[in-house]
Parts: sequence; C-alpha cells; structure tokens
Amino acid sequence: MVVVDAKPPLLISHDTGSTWRESGRGLPPGRSVAISGDDPDLLVYAARNLLYVSRNGGVFWTALALELPEIDRLELRS
Repeated sequence: MVVVDAKPPLLISHDTGSTWRESGRGLPPGRSVAISGDDPDLLVYAARNLLYVSRNGGVFWTALALELPEIDRLELRS
C-alpha cells in the first residue's frame, strides 16, 4: 500500500496498513505510484515530468533518464 501526496511524498505499508513508514524524502510532489505485482519491492513514482524507480521497497529512489511531458492529471482507462 502506498499513499501519495504526503510530506514526504510517500507513505508505504508492507503489512496492509497496520504500520506505515515515510519514503521519498527529497522527491518532488508526485502524481502516481505503480507497484509490481510480481515484486512488491519494485516501485515506480511519477512526478511532474520524471519517473523514479525503487527496487528496495521505497528505501532508495533513482530518477530515470527519460524526461516526459509534464503530467497535468492521470486518466485510467480500461
């Protein structure tokens, strides 16, 4: 579970919400987080026009070199 738009930008729970820890200190405000269904330690965080990846459950984050158009809003389509 992840909460976006906190201060710092992420709060992460690995026990279905019983406990939470701060993550993403130093990351800019974001729009969305994706968590891998196969590996819950693999997270992708979308902030304005950059993507950040964590391979250790949100302990450390790395910006991906790809710069994207600025994200105004997120639309989910099925």
